[in-house]
Amino acid sequence: MVVGLECVRGREEIMAKAKILYVDDEEINLSHFVTFFGEEFDVLTASNGQEALGIFTMQPDLAVVVTDQRMPEMTGVKLLSEIYKINPDPIRIILTAYADIFDITQAINQGHIYQYVQKPWKFDELQRVLQQAVDKFYLLQENKQLISLLDEKNQLLTAANKQLEADLALQQTLEQQRREVEVKMLAQAKLASLGEIATGIAHEINQPLTYIQIVLQSTGRDIDQGKLDLQELTTDIKESTRQVQRISEIIHHLRTFGRADSGEMVEVSLPEIFANAMILYRQRLRIQSIEVEETINPDLPKVFGNPIQLEQVFLNLLQNAFDALQGAENPVITVDFSERDGVLITTFSDNGYGIAEDAIGKIFEPFFTTKAVGKGTGLGLSIVYGIVADHNGTIECRSQEGKGSSFTITLPVSGNGNNSAHNALTQ
Repeated sequence: MVVGLECVRGREEIMAKAKILYVDDEEINLSHFVTFFGEEFDVLTASNGQEALGIFTMQPDLAVVVTDQRMPEMTGVKLLSEIYKINPDPIRIILTAYADIFDITQAINQGHIYQYVQKPWKFDELQRVLQQAVDKFYLLQENKQLISLLDEKNQLLTAANKQLEADLALQQTLEQQRREVEVKMLAQAKLASLGEIATGIAHEINQPLTYIQIVLQSTGRDIDQGKLDLQELTTDIKESTRQVQRISEIIHHLRTFGRADSGEMVEVSLPEIFANAMILYRQRLRIQSIEVEETINPDLPKVFGNPIQLEQVFLNLLQNAFDALQGAENPVITVDFSERDGVLITTFSDNGYGIAEDAIGKIFEPFFTTKAVGKGTGLGLSIVYGIVADHNGTIECRSQEGKGSSFTITLPVSGNGNNSAHNALTQ
């Protein structure tokens, strides 16, 4: 508030020293003007238009120009018009007799004159006009300064906006690059997963193929010996057809999982996604005598997500648990699906060797692994974390050395209501 008062005082001091140029061809009028207004204003005088123009060009801080209309060689209107061309800022006032009113009105309409005062002028009236003119001049100067300041601020804002646009473009580029790296990492992880489970898949397919081969050999022998039993053949054909369907499902899912991920998000059932992962992993778990116990609450809702990416989550967790259960007594993986407050909760646990307390906070970091050298890349759980985060979910790990680990994944349920996925793992 004090600063504002000081500014007002400073302006009053400047206004008290305002420069006024008075032009008149009669010496007595110049003398009277200086006598009446010389103490209040810094008065400069000129006796003709040319002299006034010379003074005006040498005094850039003139606030007001007052001139008589009738002067030899150059009228007051002509003088103020020339001054307007040089600098329109100073306030222009003309003193005139009634006979010159037409020329004065025309000059006012053209913007060359701020105001006119009829002669003979009165001291009080002219003093009021001069003070108003000075006030108007300084108000215009302040407005110009404000406009200049606003223009400067606008330029800064424009520059800041351009910088912001550049930063956003860079951020988008970096985000795109990050996405591309994630896609490559996911593709590599999918290949690694397929490599890890290839042996189990081969065994999974070999079993039904062996059965079909035995049926065909047995049927051929019965035909050769004339001992073909049609009822037995019908049973064998039905079972063989079922085994072929089993092989077709495995191969179809391998093709689906192995192809490039389109990134499409759809409504999916997490238990069904887990069942698909088990198609690829079941045989490996069976060979190592690892039990899988599943709990699925009835009427479980779907989530909105990418099925290939979510299957990769389960495959990575299965691989992680498979490694942790090597050498464990009675190895078990438990998977629980439930829903609470619009969130689908998946708990994935094992009773393996667990994770050291000082390592739990790092397990989702890229390339961090607790496995021996050559036994893991440290990307699996990092990929899991990224996929869950991209699905607006969370993942937490609790573990204790020697007692196993538990991963809890939460994902928002789809807004299209509930659906039962209870039979997804029993088909």
